[in-house]
Amino acid sequence: MFQTNRHSNLRFLQKIPRLYLAGLIIFIIWIIFSWLPKQILINETRLLAVPWPSSLAFAGEALPLDNFYVREAWEVDFLIALSQDYQNILYLKRAPKFFPFIEKELKKRGLPDDLKFLAVAESGLIETSTSSAGASGIWQFMPATARQYGLQVGTEVDERRNFEKATLAALDYLEFLHNKFDNWTLALAAYNAGENRIEQKTIEQDVGNYYDLYLNKETSRYLFRIIAIKEIMKNAEKYGYKLKKRDYFSQPDFEVKIAGEIKDLAIWAQQNKTNLRILKALNPWLIGNSLPEGEWEIRAVNKL
Repeated sequence: MFQTNRHSNLRFLQKIPRLYLAGLIIFIIWIIFSWLPKQILINETRLLAVPWPSSLAFAGEALPLDNFYVREAWEVDFLIALSQDYQNILYLKRAPKFFPFIEKELKKRGLPDDLKFLAVAESGLIETSTSSAGASGIWQFMPATARQYGLQVGTEVDERRNFEKATLAALDYLEFLHNKFDNWTLALAAYNAGENRIEQKTIEQDVGNYYDLYLNKETSRYLFRIIAIKEIMKNAEKYGYKLKKRDYFSQPDFEVKIAGEIKDLAIWAQQNKTNLRILKALNPWLIGNSLPEGEWEIRAVNKL
């Protein structure tokens, strides 16, 4: 009897480390699951992970967040933007291809750096982007406005898709709108809805402020979308986007060739040690298979 109790006690004592270990594992699991919903899941969505900005501005003009409908409109578009991870990542990956040139031109003209985010909102930084209404290019010019600002739009060439030329034209247009409305928020509203419509609405409603102007849904949300994009792209790591240098989109080294009329772009590409696909990728403004008479600057790689 004594021997049996002794063996039982020994077995119990041997089990004690295992019991401690099992208890410790259960305790750790409990801690993790208690912490997980409040921290990890929220951090993954980025919707409530960090304090939201207490103040915001665009092109030096502060958002009146103490105004209830302004705050609600801003938060709606900010939450929508935060929920679209794939879009935000693509914006960040494309930006190094386009932002340096835009930033240089904005600085040269003394214009607000924030205007570069207009291109993101308009096209997602896609040179070939075309809307159902017929707007095209990174800056989404309509054909008439593009021609007014010196861009060629035809069956063989569409310079709305020539990033550098379209950027210069867009900045010319934005400067004109700013001079007309005397502030950047109304200038951007006019960029979206048309200068005549915004001028008419400001007169009808006797309002000179974008945030107090009653407009259609798209134009009412337009600036808030741009500011949401700006907030996320300028504070990417804060919202969980940590890209490394290798993650950004790039393009091959190229040289600019001056050409006149080209009857067959595929043959010209082969003669210049490239192919039509690369030629179109580097020059999305080439929408036909030939070029009319003129002096054209064409990007081309000198080896495949």
